[in-house]
Amino acid sequence: MNLLPLLVVFPMFMAIVLNFLHGKDKLIKYSSIALAIILMTLPFIPNYGYYFFGNHGLVEAMTSGIAYLFNPAKQLILIVLTLIASLTLISSAGEKQSGLVTSLVLMGLASVTAVVLSEDLFNMYVFYEITAISQTGLLLATGTENSYKSALRYLIMGNFAGSILLLGIGLLLSITGTLFIPEIHANLLANPTNPVIYGGALMLIIGLCYGSGLPPFHTIKSEVYAGAKPFISAVLQTFSKFVLVALMLLLFKLFYGLPLFANLQVLLIVISILGMVFGVVMALLQTDYRKLLSYHAISQGGYVAAGLALGTPLGFVAGIFHAINHVIYKSALFLGAHIVSNENKTSKLDKMGNLLPVMPFVAFMVLCAKLAISGVPPFNGFQSKLLLAEASINANLPELTVIMILVSIGTFVSMMKAFYMIYLKPNGLKDLEELKKDYNNPMLKYPKFSLLILTILCIILGIFPEIITNTLYNSFDNFLSTL
Repeated sequence: MNLLPLLVVFPMFMAIVLNFLHGKDKLIKYSSIALAIILMTLPFIPNYGYYFFGNHGLVEAMTSGIAYLFNPAKQLILIVLTLIASLTLISSAGEKQSGLVTSLVLMGLASVTAVVLSEDLFNMYVFYEITAISQTGLLLATGTENSYKSALRYLIMGNFAGSILLLGIGLLLSITGTLFIPEIHANLLANPTNPVIYGGALMLIIGLCYGSGLPPFHTIKSEVYAGAKPFISAVLQTFSKFVLVALMLLLFKLFYGLPLFANLQVLLIVISILGMVFGVVMALLQTDYRKLLSYHAISQGGYVAAGLALGTPLGFVAGIFHAINHVIYKSALFLGAHIVSNENKTSKLDKMGNLLPVMPFVAFMVLCAKLAISGVPPFNGFQSKLLLAEASINANLPELTVIMILVSIGTFVSMMKAFYMIYLKPNGLKDLEELKKDYNNPMLKYPKFSLLILTILCIILGIFPEIITNTLYNSFDNFLSTL
């Protein structure tokens, strides 16, 4: 029985159903928790292999219809994606607008799942756009003036980038006559010098940068993360990271083996370096904690792109492993920021402080996540950054390793400064007993639970990275030779 569509159809259907329950917070709360449990089982149900839908068949010797590919690496990505979405649903259980947020999280989950699974360009494009719409909706759900402004700017830029991406797909369709990715690659290899290929590749890269927040779209993407409620930002940045992975792999599936591919790799590595450097420099300059975390999300996206752009088996493993680790510890940091923001009613670092005696366990969990993103052992970020460094050295790019190390140092400095400002610095603005009273807000038990799960994962994957890497090594050892 073909059950793979459940991964896309079920969350999309529930998004529609729950939208009608908007305002019934109690019902939404219990539904969200039940859904979170059900969603976690979905990636384990389908069998591996190609799946074809929508009157799929051969038309004039070309494949038509919707095509999905499900394999162990994609299953791993979808497990982590579903986990973060489920923890976001649980964290939203105490929020007044949980009905709207729940629906949009489910819509985003369904669309990113489809982007990851797609083996045909048009289906991938449709769900890429739905992902952008759900991200905009989640930003609007925050309901502040800044979030409205950021959402409008994101939509305007999205119209531009989405149109460029669609035009690139149209160019490739015009010279190959198909949207099925393996057939496009085979056709391009048969006529590798066609100048239209260059235009198509460049337009796909623009779509990649917009969807993932890499330069030149890093500022608008960081505004999206910073403008949303922090627990929502956790899933927003997760969507972006897995769209980044899916589109980077798409570029290899389409253009590997063509004369332009070497130049394409150089361009991707340059963009990834710019993402790493711009992200960490901007983070160091921030006085707002949410903006600081948002720019670090951009910087870590640069690491993921750099690993994948190397185009070696170890580079693929390191890049995807870092994407998985990043969404885990970055989600933990955003959830920690959500708890702290609720406590202080602000995210300005100079108005925070002295929270360690108020919430010592939360401070410990946030410190673990900060050490993970900084690449400090024994946390998961250390393991993936070590693999990234090894992959870049093996690819004869020691300069890239040096840049990664310098960016990690900047990340560590920024994170430790924020930790001091929030948890250790004396705060004369609020009485300690008043802070403790706010901390006992029952709605915070949901994000605290999610934060605990993510912190445990940071430690487990730091000590036992093979839980993830063994599957990735098996999937990407011969990836390029199969193209």
